[in-house]
Amino acid sequence: MKKKSVACRLVRTSVLGVAPMMMAVSANAQTVPAAQQSETSEGAFGDIVVSAQRTDQRLQDVPISVTAITADEIETRQVLSATDIGRLAPNVNLTSVTGGSAGLTAYIRGGGVTDGGYIMSEPEVALYVNDVYNARMQAALLDFAEIERIEVLRGPQGVLYGRNAAAGAVNIITKKPADTLTGNVQVGYGTWNERRVKGYLSVPLSADGKWAASINGIVRARDGGRQYDATLDRKVGNEDFQGGQFDLAYKGSVVKARLNLFYLHLKTDGQYASNTIVNDEGKTVPLSGSYRTVLSPFPSYTRVTQKGGSLRLSADYPGGTLTSITAYSRLKDSWAQDFSGGVYPAMIGAPGDEPLALYTRESGSKSWQASQETQAAGVLGDDLVNYVVGLYYFHEQGNQNIDSVIFFAPAATRFRASTDAWAGYGQFTVNVTDRLSLVAGGRYTLEDKSLDATVSGQPAVSRDHYEKFTPKFGVNFKAAPDILLYGSYTVGFKSGGYNGLASTAAQLADAYRPETTKAWEAGIKADIGRTLRGSLAGFVNKITDRQETVNLNDGGFLVENYNVRIAGIEAELAWRPVMGLQFWGNGSVNWGKYLSTDSTVASLIGNDPPSLPKYQGTIGFDYSMPVASGTAKLGADLALRDQYYATPDNLEVGHVKSTQLVNAYAGFDTGPWSFQIAGKNLFNQIYWTTGFGFSVINPRFMANPRTVLGTVKYSF
Repeated sequence: MKKKSVACRLVRTSVLGVAPMMMAVSANAQTVPAAQQSETSEGAFGDIVVSAQRTDQRLQDVPISVTAITADEIETRQVLSATDIGRLAPNVNLTSVTGGSAGLTAYIRGGGVTDGGYIMSEPEVALYVNDVYNARMQAALLDFAEIERIEVLRGPQGVLYGRNAAAGAVNIITKKPADTLTGNVQVGYGTWNERRVKGYLSVPLSADGKWAASINGIVRARDGGRQYDATLDRKVGNEDFQGGQFDLAYKGSVVKARLNLFYLHLKTDGQYASNTIVNDEGKTVPLSGSYRTVLSPFPSYTRVTQKGGSLRLSADYPGGTLTSITAYSRLKDSWAQDFSGGVYPAMIGAPGDEPLALYTRESGSKSWQASQETQAAGVLGDDLVNYVVGLYYFHEQGNQNIDSVIFFAPAATRFRASTDAWAGYGQFTVNVTDRLSLVAGGRYTLEDKSLDATVSGQPAVSRDHYEKFTPKFGVNFKAAPDILLYGSYTVGFKSGGYNGLASTAAQLADAYRPETTKAWEAGIKADIGRTLRGSLAGFVNKITDRQETVNLNDGGFLVENYNVRIAGIEAELAWRPVMGLQFWGNGSVNWGKYLSTDSTVASLIGNDPPSLPKYQGTIGFDYSMPVASGTAKLGADLALRDQYYATPDNLEVGHVKSTQLVNAYAGFDTGPWSFQIAGKNLFNQIYWTTGFGFSVINPRFMANPRTVLGTVKYSF
């Protein structure tokens, strides 16, 4: 009863917080004529069009918690990888995995995954590129693309996005070919001798402007220097990356088409762990004395190659549009590293002074995926009903070989896994009046999974079937043309699966159960006077059979199902008080606990869910002003995050301290030229993103220290 009362108080607090804001905004809106509200004066906010509900809408008309990061913000605020998204959207935490240096661990509202380096691992956050779902977050590299915008959807997206979007979704939309000849070339230089050359070119192919093509790509490299390996006596952290994308588009009056092809290759010297000990003061500290110094005698590496493409076809019909999205990609991912970070022999009673590698793992995997989605969206009955309906099919197949040596004992695991998923979905918005609308939708999902594996020669075979109906209901009320109040009940689903970190064949073959998220959300979005834009939302997520990875303290891990409740409040605000100046910010406050389980270990009851800080937020500003023959730009932000646990066991080694990171940029635009210098973590705060431990192996994984990048861009 006590837990329920906390959730009830949260909803009541959210409603009480929204009510005065709604009344104040409504009063303000009533004093301004509607015609004036729709005008966009110089320096005021314009409309941002997003496709978060699989159809184009104004951002402020979308009745879900979604953050849109524009192309200008991506460039000025240095969104060079998916991990940079977290500071620009509330309640989002994107970090690197512990296996290899290319993977991504994504958490939204406390929902995510902790073992992203394995072909069986599936997050609660769905990653999309141009509306195509990417199952492997090792492919979460976006530096090479010309990005139009990034949409971050928080909360279950069980109807329109479906597969593995129980906590939210991230949709990266790349730039379409333009109607006219346009392009740019950018060169850059930064920390650790980073060099980069990036370019984009779009060319019309027909006189009528219906055919166009574009090509873009990047070549970048950096030297070691992120950390120093004292045992190998060398700087580590070097990277080489090449990526490119080709687009061919047809833009007819009725039929439209877009063919997108891409290729990327990443080569790095891998990821290095910092082993830790507990000092005389009871604090967990790096064994080497610094997180920037590691001791492993084992040379790490990471290699990732991905290629693929998608074909999007659409045709208008009376009252709607029919869309087909067909996609295919192949991924090759290999990595090796020492999770112990280097252990002195005396710590295990062995002779010698040279640090030992006590937990090495080498992985090689190949996978491919194909998907087909057919969707119809439009209006019925003279704008009485807006609808989106569709069919979806997804297939993935992969192999992975893992060779481990833990305390000098070798072990080998061989995986072969496949997934087939089918879904049918529909969402209908009934416009009861010009102001009031009701939303109802649902998705029916069927998934078949198979596993053929061996653990140290012992077979692990399983065939599993899952199916689930996930509904959504909502109510939207337009208090004024630029004020939206909404409430919703949504169900998210993530099917069961297999534990890639299992140490025995029995553990691997025993599939964990699917999880279901029931989510309640209420919020408001408002524009006030065209210079103030804000949103506020409160949510309660009740998660049944959440899949959590439990440390068995022997190098192995077990996935168990727990019931969890997570609740929170989120806010976003942007203000343009004068021409050229914008203040912006976002923040969240959260509560969460594990409630019950029927598992045998049951070690998480009462713990905090991982990657769920009590509070987090970012405040910043952007300023531009005319100077001489150009425009000077300046901006900065302070990203604050409370302490949290990176792992569900809440061990101290996985306890991430609170962080206060300052980022800034300065630039100058003149004619076709743009000059910018930008820095992240300017005060060089040294911290880590995760950690785990057993015996004398207690690694933490360091986040990036201060980095600076200068760029020169020529556009035409």
